[in-house]
Amino acid sequence: MSDARDDVTHRLIARALAKLVTDDPTIPPHPYISRHLAEHAALGNVLDDDHVPPALLPWESSATIRRLLRREDAAPSSQEWLKAWAGLEPFLRRSDPRSRLTSLFLAHHAATARRRPPSPERPGERARLAGSQVTPLWSDWASPDNVLAVSSARVEAVAHSAGVFVSGDELGVIRTWHADGTPAGAPLYTDGAAVQHLLALGDGTLVSGGTDGAVRVWDRSDRARGGRAAAAYRRPGTWLSSLTAFTSARGLGFVLAAHSDGHLTALSRADFRPVDPFPGGPPSLGERPAVLAGIRRPDGGGTVLAIAQGADVRLWDERSGTRPGPSGHRGAVRGIVALHRPGRYAICDETGGVRICDVDSAEPVAVCDALHTGPVTSLVAVTVDGLPAVASAGSDRTVRLWHAETGRPVGGALHGHTGPVTALTTLPAASAGDGGRPRGGGRLVTVGADKTLRGWPLTGHSTRAPAEPWRRVSAAALPAPGVLGRLLLAVADEDGTRLWDIEAGDPTEVPDADGVTALAWTSVGAQPVLLTALSDARVVLRPVRPPGVPARPSGELTGHALPVTSMAPLLHGDRSLLATGGADGTVCLWDLGERRLLTTWPGHGLSVRSVLALGTPGGPLIASAGTDDTVRLWDVDGLRPDGAAIRCDQHAVTAVAAVPATSAAAPGVPPLLASSGEDGTVRLWDLATRGPARDRPRFDPDDGPLTALVCFRTAPDRALLAAAGRTAVHLWDLCTGVPLLRIVTGMPLRALSAHRADRPGTTAPVLLATSEAGISVFRLAPEQP
Repeated sequence: MSDARDDVTHRLIARALAKLVTDDPTIPPHPYISRHLAEHAALGNVLDDDHVPPALLPWESSATIRRLLRREDAAPSSQEWLKAWAGLEPFLRRSDPRSRLTSLFLAHHAATARRRPPSPERPGERARLAGSQVTPLWSDWASPDNVLAVSSARVEAVAHSAGVFVSGDELGVIRTWHADGTPAGAPLYTDGAAVQHLLALGDGTLVSGGTDGAVRVWDRSDRARGGRAAAAYRRPGTWLSSLTAFTSARGLGFVLAAHSDGHLTALSRADFRPVDPFPGGPPSLGERPAVLAGIRRPDGGGTVLAIAQGADVRLWDERSGTRPGPSGHRGAVRGIVALHRPGRYAICDETGGVRICDVDSAEPVAVCDALHTGPVTSLVAVTVDGLPAVASAGSDRTVRLWHAETGRPVGGALHGHTGPVTALTTLPAASAGDGGRPRGGGRLVTVGADKTLRGWPLTGHSTRAPAEPWRRVSAAALPAPGVLGRLLLAVADEDGTRLWDIEAGDPTEVPDADGVTALAWTSVGAQPVLLTALSDARVVLRPVRPPGVPARPSGELTGHALPVTSMAPLLHGDRSLLATGGADGTVCLWDLGERRLLTTWPGHGLSVRSVLALGTPGGPLIASAGTDDTVRLWDVDGLRPDGAAIRCDQHAVTAVAAVPATSAAAPGVPPLLASSGEDGTVRLWDLATRGPARDRPRFDPDDGPLTALVCFRTAPDRALLAAAGRTAVHLWDLCTGVPLLRIVTGMPLRALSAHRADRPGTTAPVLLATSEAGISVFRLAPEQP
């Protein structure tokens, strides 16, 4: 227990240091303040937005805000900025202070003004936000939550060992982490094969296995030095399907490894040499991969081995050999885990089912409710508020907790991952706090395909109100200039489609618009029209009525064999045209006034990811980008292909954008095209030569595959480019290639678009950022000093 006098001292220090922080967040504070102010505030029980001012956060260098917030037993009520910062901080390592400030501003707005229209600033707010290059207009955004660390590669396995947790990734790198997400040692390297299984033994030894068929053993000295471990056993041409610990009736310990060809390897815990611990021969696995789990017998007489191959489950022990396990699985078993109670274990399968079983019964003890909407990928035994439980990781991006005796749900789902959850483990109470001191009931650690490692408190989960689930967004669109006089945002998510007047805050339901795959605005005659592409491959036209009046269908377009993925309206003379790209690999051109298909271009073969209408000296063209790694051009007037395809060498092209010309551009020169790729690059293309644009910079933000792209002007002679990667929106000056801003989102985006929406006092463009987890609309003013 801390001395009350020490608390007062730290409180006074925190208050004094807070007064030294300038209101201008572009001015760096003294290094002592940026490193230690938050620590003093936490020790003085005043860790709040007043004692740790928002202007300090872009300069905060101790990386401890997340840890300090978790340490607070009675958290102050005013922590909006601190919590927004804690969610972003793991993603901000390479960001400059201005980018950090801008990202914090957007995250705070998303957390505190969800679905609220812009309002007059609160007193003092302008000073706090000086230096931000964006002005949030509307947010419905799932801010990053409970993030411990961000990995550069997909994490496939995780385990806890000696008060830390260990992760293995797809590149064969094993990393050790403290409970607060900071590195706990040097990385360990395999031969580059993905690490898909980690088994932590009680003496601190770690066993790993993966796609090269090798079982590797790492002791404490290996892990401390970051050295390489020799393979204890390698079976060439195979991969490991499972690792588990096994104890014989005589108390001898082994590590069992199942290989993809059905071979079962046993390694002695004494020296990790191959041995044969199976009286009468090992259980037969045939030639199929298996999932294994060692389960303690209730009488303490060794271990029962659970074996799953497909939907078949068997049990083996030294007394009775092989016998059938619980039946009735509707899909292949993905995981088995021993529970805290001896003899009990849990099984999960690819249909999303979880069952609680007992080694002495052929029937499940309990069948958990079918709450996961996809395969369950991993299980781990946990303790929630003193009760035995099991946690399940789902490909539906959620984690759920179940009572280990009854199979009933414990609390609500854990939402946060933006990709499938691939593995999970626990940090016991003794290691979940600072310095190994017990704090609460431990922590659940999860890893996902989104390359994040997240921590979830288990204490209080059964009584905590479930977090509101974020609806998965499939499409969003703002009107083009001249289509509407107001910013009317169309959003399609799991609950349907709505029109939001982001300046008034009023939503209008769009009827009969389920399963939307793309949205766009256009005008037909003088009537604004919302275009909705549906999962049955139709495109429905909906004239927009006055506010509050539903936009009902007035026609539809049919012609694609698979759903439309992208739409590009085009006003050409007195005609309103529409280009659509589909998952069927075709591009269609439509006359919206006549509701008629003009032509179909089948050039891509694979899915079309993006379509764009652009003007050239020779007339309008449609550009399309596809997963066949090409950009193709189509002549609108001639209804034919326009020249050869551009081979982009970007693995797959995810988006295409037109580079706006400046006043210095020569008349009659075709515009440049920009393409973003799954290789993480943006490239510029000359339409005259159909090759790379000369004397132009390349853009490589090193942020994973790029998923969205937009080019726009903010001044007569300044063109900008924005591309979305795995964790951020990256902004460059198109002419010089100079990076201007890195707006951290903490999640990949589906689309980016820029819009002119002039308002009194500003001509700054409005950007719409769309991700599966939400929407953000903001003005961008990169010329701001």
